[in-house]
Amino acid sequence: MKNITEGSFWEHLEELRSRMFSVLGVLAVSVIVSFFFSRHLMTIVISRGPAELQTLAPTEAFSAHLNLSLLAGIIVCSPVIFYQFWRFVFPGLFKKERKTAIRAAFVSVLLFLAGTAFAWFLMLEPAINVFWSFETGSIVGHWSLGNYIGFLGRFILIFSIAFQLPIIVLMLVSLGITTPDNLAKYRRHIIVGLLIAAAILTPPDPFTQIMLTLPLYVLFEMSLMAARISSRKKKTS
Repeated sequence: MKNITEGSFWEHLEELRSRMFSVLGVLAVSVIVSFFFSRHLMTIVISRGPAELQTLAPTEAFSAHLNLSLLAGIIVCSPVIFYQFWRFVFPGLFKKERKTAIRAAFVSVLLFLAGTAFAWFLMLEPAINVFWSFETGSIVGHWSLGNYIGFLGRFILIFSIAFQLPIIVLMLVSLGITTPDNLAKYRRHIIVGLLIAAAILTPPDPFTQIMLTLPLYVLFEMSLMAARISSRKKKTS
């Protein structure tokens, strides 16, 4: 493939189209393979969910298996997704920035999988318990299999994508768009922004919003610390 810094707009678009097809091809294979294991995956997922799940349509169970396979496929091929993204961006960067991009590509995958694990192992059960707690008195919960799998997919992907925050912070600092001191100066504004982002991304309940905001704030502080260390190394070098 041609270096996108030397091509025209249409060559850049062709480059993007080619990489998107590569991602979609790997994703399709991942989803198909995941579908063959969907019964086993469904058993694991249901074990972490409500005691009883209903199907409200003849095709709902099949659709739920497809959606679960799609979720598993996205997680499995996430390294390819990030690789293709950074390979598309890479030629347009300066030589010094390319070293940062290589590290960012690797860390992006780790953060995505960390967000997935964080949502599955730590946040899912408390979230379900909170939702259960509102089913009191005459309110009896009859959860649908399709709705539960849809909720699970959104819940996990939101955390997985939100965990990319450190990459965004470090890239902004590395490209000179902002500095660690400026980010620290507007810390309160950033916290408000994280709360707003969590309110948009998560279901409309304060508990889930706080569950997403707290780890994001911790990640922000960690990335701010890493950005300061990186800036000091550049000054001393």
